[in-house]
Amino acid sequence: MSRLIIVSNRLPFSMEETQDKTFTLRQNVGGLATAIGPYHKAHRDSIWVGWSGIDASNHTKSEIESIKKEFSERRCVPIFLKKSEVKGYYAGFSNDTLWPLLHDFAHQANFDEETFKIYTAVNKKFADKVAPLIHKGDTIWIQDYHLMLLPQMLRKRFPEASIGWFLHVPFPSPEIFRSLPWSRDILNGILGADLVGFHTVDYAHSFNASVKLLLDKDVDEQGHIEMEDGRRSTIDAFPIGIDYNLYRRTSRSNLATEMRRGIESVCGKRTVQRYATSLTAESNAATEASTKEGAWWSHYSREDLPELALANSAAANSPKPNKVIVSIDRLDYTKGIPERLRAFEQMLDKYPEWIGHVTYYLLATPSRENVPTYKRLKEQVDQLVGQINGKYSLLSWNPIHYITRSLPIKPVCGIYAAGDVALVTPLRDGMNLVAKEYLACHDGRAGALVLSDMCGAARELDQAFIVNPYDTSAVCEALHEALEISNEESRRRNIAMQARLKFRTAATWCTGFLASLAQVADSSLADKRLRMDQRNVIMEQWDGAKKRLLLLDYDGTLTPLVRTPERAKPTHGLRALIRRVASDSAVKLVIVSGRSHETMDEWFGDLPVSLIAEHGVWRSDYESRKDANEGRKWTRLEGLPDAEEWKRQIGPIMQESVEALAKSFIEHKDDAMAWHYRLSDQRKANDERVKLLEKLRAITGKLGLMVMENSKVVEVCPVAVSKGQAVSPIIESGDYDFMLAAGDDSTDETMFAVMPENSWSIKVGAGITRAHSRLLNSASVQRLLGYLAAESDATRE
Repeated sequence: MSRLIIVSNRLPFSMEETQDKTFTLRQNVGGLATAIGPYHKAHRDSIWVGWSGIDASNHTKSEIESIKKEFSERRCVPIFLKKSEVKGYYAGFSNDTLWPLLHDFAHQANFDEETFKIYTAVNKKFADKVAPLIHKGDTIWIQDYHLMLLPQMLRKRFPEASIGWFLHVPFPSPEIFRSLPWSRDILNGILGADLVGFHTVDYAHSFNASVKLLLDKDVDEQGHIEMEDGRRSTIDAFPIGIDYNLYRRTSRSNLATEMRRGIESVCGKRTVQRYATSLTAESNAATEASTKEGAWWSHYSREDLPELALANSAAANSPKPNKVIVSIDRLDYTKGIPERLRAFEQMLDKYPEWIGHVTYYLLATPSRENVPTYKRLKEQVDQLVGQINGKYSLLSWNPIHYITRSLPIKPVCGIYAAGDVALVTPLRDGMNLVAKEYLACHDGRAGALVLSDMCGAARELDQAFIVNPYDTSAVCEALHEALEISNEESRRRNIAMQARLKFRTAATWCTGFLASLAQVADSSLADKRLRMDQRNVIMEQWDGAKKRLLLLDYDGTLTPLVRTPERAKPTHGLRALIRRVASDSAVKLVIVSGRSHETMDEWFGDLPVSLIAEHGVWRSDYESRKDANEGRKWTRLEGLPDAEEWKRQIGPIMQESVEALAKSFIEHKDDAMAWHYRLSDQRKANDERVKLLEKLRAITGKLGLMVMENSKVVEVCPVAVSKGQAVSPIIESGDYDFMLAAGDDSTDETMFAVMPENSWSIKVGAGITRAHSRLLNSASVQRLLGYLAAESDATRE
């Protein structure tokens, strides 16, 4: 049985030593642990390889064995690194060289040949640990910039293995990346993977440009790069999401609620009277001090007295409500914290009416505190916070609450929930999940998002206040607008963004990448794969269309092929998805199937869809009903041969095959007969299939019938029947500005043939096809429908 082997720098668990000197594991939150952890937990056939975070030299052999056992029980394989390896591989080349370079901070990058040697050696150490775990048919999924050489190392040992690699940070322009002395080694290392993934199409394009510039390799329009060993590496984008329900649910937990209420109380959003009284008292005191008699304590003249201006701005009769701004970041130079502090200061200076009425909660978790660059950054942020607080603070109010420690997920969600505005302005970021987490914590609530255009999330969250983080004035204005926005308008914006986030989750990202990896690793499926840039175009066209037509096959397209026809009954989840897509008044969804009309009516009769059964013999238009309580009306195609008459001749021929091949059977329809052999011995079935086809083709032509071969099925039906003929009137009858057809077998090719040139046609699974694009399986089709439904929700007023 094939397995998934996940390989990353760190494991999803951290080891802790208990008081009784035993060891226990603690689940990590955030990043890879949150994105891939649930998939790893749910799939017992997956294992995770990574650095343990433990220095083996500090433990006895028995303790190390105990630690390995704890990890093993969670299907994790720990790697132990020496201090010198951690220093050179992790702190050195990964964080001192690759991190700044990949984030466009080339001037911060340290090019040290010794750390690259250690980086190479540790990547080999990972390869040595992973290699014995690999079995034939396994999939290896390698994560991030710490392991850029690993794909090629494993490829040399396992030429046939299915290997994927994903970068969780940006990829820079080729002009920046070429400055790395070992850039060609890195690119060749990455291209050992069958599928190379990035957060956005832009990052993928930057990588492709570097491959062309540095390796002189072309990337074709399908994202393929032909490699010297005869295989292909495919490049594409896969935007990562979050566990939306986790953050939505956690923001409503007791602890998070207490944190939110505490912040609101401190900021004057709850204890209004006490807070207002305090501000009024300070304003009165400042006013008194401005008089000639009261100015004895101050060296300022009345005109220059800062306390008067500040306190009067914050007086209780100010029209401004009390609001909270939040930012949650790691203290890193890529996050743009000094820049956003200057923008906040400029806003207080330009819009003094907010003084005393807006509080900025800045959670900045220190990292790499012994590195000079990060030391200087912290000193700079400390100084800016002190400067702003010193300049604008009142006795009862400080503009910035500055927290420099790590907090668990519940209080973090409480901070998110308390924020009227989230200020998320990294100078460069791969995706930035903070913006998505904030929106999840505001599900059903008002709240505004100011977001940098230098992160991947800005491509999806287009209802946010998008800014250039380097433009202080623009950030200042966006922050002011976000504070001024009405609750109704902020909810409207949030609903649109949240609709996408609810579907584009970490789980969707995970399954989407693995499905694409399975597709590109199989030569029969790799061509015409639906790429991310194509999916983005589909979404844009769907958004802009006024009338949309979806023509969808059922078996093998909306649902997996099963051993017997009756097992293909739609699940509650599939029915809910179909209803959700089809309920949009601008959408006409037609299920075009070879199934009998009785079965189609039973399974889909109550859904707002039109139905075509037996490849076009029967049709039922949803719009033809007079009222919602009226049952389905079915119309049979006219001019067909007498089914009873021709079945008397075809039936005995098929029955001979049933008797000759164990476990094969006949499916009877009104105007078709199908011989199924999916359950039979396939070698014997193939021989019998050839014999049956010869007998049928000798007789069907003169009866006005034709023979169709589908997946493990031989079917006979009238020549006048085809899916293409069945859907042509629908295509021609409506002024549709978006059309998409999807199917998995030869009967669907006639449908693809009649689709207009500017429409979308998608083949599901392997096989020669007229379709423009290809998806792996029915799960991929359902995922695409989920994207379409989310877009409808996002654009629905």
